[in-house]
Amino acid sequence: MPPSALVIDDDVDIQLLGKMLLSRHGFDVATAGCLGELARKPALLNTNLIVLDFGLGDFTGLDILDYLYDLKMNAPILLLSSCSDETAAHAIAEGKSKGLKMLGFLPKAKLMTGLGAFIEQIESSPKPPSVGELAQAIKQQHICLALQPKISLATGAVVGAEALVRWEDPTRGTIYPDNFIPLAERSGLMVPLTWCILELSFAQLASWHSRGLPLSIAVNVPAEFIKAENMLSMFDTLCSKYPIDMTKVTLELTESVGVECLGYARHILDELRKRGCKLALDDFGTGYSSLTQLYRLPFDELKVDRSFVSLIDSEPNAQAITLSIVELGARLGMSVVAEGIENAKQQAFLAEANCPVGQGYFISRPLSPALFDEWLHHQMTTAKRA
Repeated sequence: MPPSALVIDDDVDIQLLGKMLLSRHGFDVATAGCLGELARKPALLNTNLIVLDFGLGDFTGLDILDYLYDLKMNAPILLLSSCSDETAAHAIAEGKSKGLKMLGFLPKAKLMTGLGAFIEQIESSPKPPSVGELAQAIKQQHICLALQPKISLATGAVVGAEALVRWEDPTRGTIYPDNFIPLAERSGLMVPLTWCILELSFAQLASWHSRGLPLSIAVNVPAEFIKAENMLSMFDTLCSKYPIDMTKVTLELTESVGVECLGYARHILDELRKRGCKLALDDFGTGYSSLTQLYRLPFDELKVDRSFVSLIDSEPNAQAITLSIVELGARLGMSVVAEGIENAKQQAFLAEANCPVGQGYFISRPLSPALFDEWLHHQMTTAKRA
């Protein structure tokens, strides 16, 4: 099956020229002229390459990048425009800040001569992993933890970590979640991947507890895991292997993933709470049924999504939403964790707002277990000296 490409440009001549040139490189090419067309035909975005104009009538390339970010798109994006180098650099920086794969900038005047170099860049990059390779990685224990520290915003003390995931491939090196989690979601591998992450997390927690470190660990669990057959009995079997305090385990259920049968979900989540686990509603404020889930399911914690937290020092609306979620958590007797703290001003604002816990790149990037231990030792040593 040939690779696919999507040319997004409101100039029909550019659409046709781009389609012709990309077809010569073996791409199956589709075109779109505006954001509205993409909204009406989201299937167009199931593609291997996006060629994006900056000026699109009532919208700009930035609006498209926001949409691609919301959809968690993983395809490389080539900015094709007549805009200035400065404007292009800004758009590329914006895309990269959202975690999008920005290939670079190609002026429209150089489309005929310059496209080939970007195609070569794509072709020389490693091929994306396959379903079979991911299944083998889970089986052969090539999945590893990356621990992002969580601190008390009132005291600065380290209270635990979120268990993120990396795939250490023998040939490709480190593969980040954006490059394999969507594959796992599409292929039915999220449940076995979650079991793998849980086992690694329990082993890490046991290691901390054996050294007298009263840290907690948070693990993301998808709706498919909650609905999986025999999940509770398998969970009990896994717990029996590790001498850990289950009250130090937080299971984070993302609200952007639907839990259709709330009655069944409540039964399962209640059983997990009986075993000592805490339950967090992740990405709060970004889904479609936040308050329904919050009202009907037994959560202990809210996680304020990074899309709000990272803007609280620059966007009044993001600040207002964040403060409202912190207050809502307090009124419901729930803990609140702010994720995505990027600078000291944001951390200070959240501490003043009485948000209990925070995490983000300003505090620490996700670390391997060994580097987490080093970071923790440094934090504890610095705190003793203070």
